[in-house]
Amino acid sequence: MLLTIILISIVACVVAFYVWTTNNRYDYFKHRGISGPPHCFFFGHYKMLWSSKSLSKQLKEWTGQYGSIYGLFIGTTPMYVVSDVDFLQEVYIKQFSSFHSRMIGNILRIETDGRIHLFRAFGARWRRQR
Repeated sequence: MLLTIILISIVACVVAFYVWTTNNRYDYFKHRGISGPPHCFFFGHYKMLWSSKSLSKQLKEWTGQYGSIYGLFIGTTPMYVVSDVDFLQEVYIKQFSSFHSRMIGNILRIETDGRIHLFRAFGARWRRQR
């Protein structure tokens, strides 16, 4: 009986810690003063993006609401959405040494017989191909 109570207490503490750390991750943009659409716990913005009829129209709508730079969550991972051309030129060309790569999703990590196209490339290869 005592062992069961201890195990349940440990599981409850682990779950509470997971929920607390996940909620703290969702404060990433708030602490930086970046706006963005409301998110779903654990899924971030996946549900809203995949349930929309057009991904590009949804992003365009959010750009109209939240400005040219706003934040989204892919699961619990923060992602900036930038549609300001001058800012992108600054990041990708003038400040390339500080921003030399990009996040690659798990879907793009699938082996393709050594062929690497723009969507699979990262680092120096990505810069050269883009």
